[in-house]
Amino acid sequence: MSNHQGMRSIIPPIFNGNKLTFWKIRTKAYLKSLGSDVWEIVEGGYQYPVAAPTNPIEKKAYEINAKVINALLESLSEFIKVMQLNTTKEI
Repeated sequence: MSNHQGMRSIIPPIFNGNKLTFWKIRTKAYLKSLGSDVWEIVEGGYQYPVAAPTNPIEKKAYEINAKVINALLESLSEFIKVMQLNTTKEI
């Protein structure tokens, strides 16, 4: 599958409650493939702000956190259990 820029799209592995170890390994590889800044948010955590950030550095971290959350939500079949969470560590 390709996206509109002609690059291959990689989808995250789906976790359905089985084979947790396999899912964790594949998800880690998937998130790392999105960029080192993405994996840093996963490893180091993210302090979700009370209001939308205005500082460019804080905006970037906010956007990266959103990217990771999107990837994790795409990979979970039990979306409803985590939909209200705001950071990757919470999910």
